[in-house]
Amino acid sequence: MNDKRRAESIAAARTEIARRIGRFCTTLAPEEFELLLGRMARVQLKYQMMPIDSAPADIPPRPPEFLA
Repeated sequence: MNDKRRAESIAAARTEIARRIGRFCTTLAPEEFELLLGRMARVQLKYQMMPIDSAPADIPPRPPEFLA
């Protein structure tokens, strides 16, 4: 992802996150809120680029003696 597109994605994520959590974070200082937004936006961008595959792996069933 090029730098301009990445910056636009982070800015859009920050705006959306700020809209959703702003009313719950009223006790945070503005600097702390901005740091939180930055961290959350980077995490969101990371998982948009490389989503987690939640499909379970093919794990063979355990024998009954291990279930007790």
